[in-house]
Amino acid sequence: MKQTTVIADEAARAAEREAAEAFANRLRDTLGLTPETPRFHQGRDQHRRADQVIRLARERVRNQAPLDGDFTLAAGYTAARAWHRFIHLEKATDAALEHVQNLSPWDFSQFLGDLIVADVKTGTAQDRYFCELATRVTTAARATADAAAAVDVEPLAQQHTEILRLAFTPYLADPTFDLRIAPYSVWITYRREAGATDTTWEAAVSGNRVLRNGVVDMDATSITLRSETDQDVTPQWLAGLIENYAPASW
Repeated sequence: MKQTTVIADEAARAAEREAAEAFANRLRDTLGLTPETPRFHQGRDQHRRADQVIRLARERVRNQAPLDGDFTLAAGYTAARAWHRFIHLEKATDAALEHVQNLSPWDFSQFLGDLIVADVKTGTAQDRYFCELATRVTTAARATADAAAAVDVEPLAQQHTEILRLAFTPYLADPTFDLRIAPYSVWITYRREAGATDTTWEAAVSGNRVLRNGVVDMDATSITLRSETDQDVTPQWLAGLIENYAPASW
């Protein structure tokens, strides 16, 4: 009986992994991803776009005529909710936040598939999952650092990233294109080359598109400003954030 149970459990886990792979591949196909696709691609945050695709698929499965692949995508709804609660709303620990936020869209699809396999349906289970993820990430980083300690390296530059959630923020206009967004988050990346005294920055602001009639659309996109080219057109509220969150030391 015990051997039969073990075989059944292994079969169930294999089926779950298969379902997770099918989900990840379907999500990649739907979003048109490749392993080289960056997170902010064609002006859109691909993590948030994945979340929207999953939620729309579930809505069609529940209340409308589902499209081909909708049942596979809808299986990721609980995983997308867990991502939204702990990562998008930044309730996870710093290590888990940084790990997931830095995933490429291709790897992010697999991450959501892994969440499906983990079957974390309750808030408590999700909290435990992200705590364990932080532990795994920290342990792996420590092991990598220990291995690198024996390698002869020469620092070329230092980089620091701040990820901020925004609320009640003025609309932001792209300095080049006819585009305005209602911001909801910003990634500010600071960089200092080895031996340099000046710090450069890049601010990738995500938000919902504002139509010409002033209506805020559900279409998410992003605008990127850089210190080398956009100092003069950076709004005061963003310039203030860039100054306030700059690293105190390198």
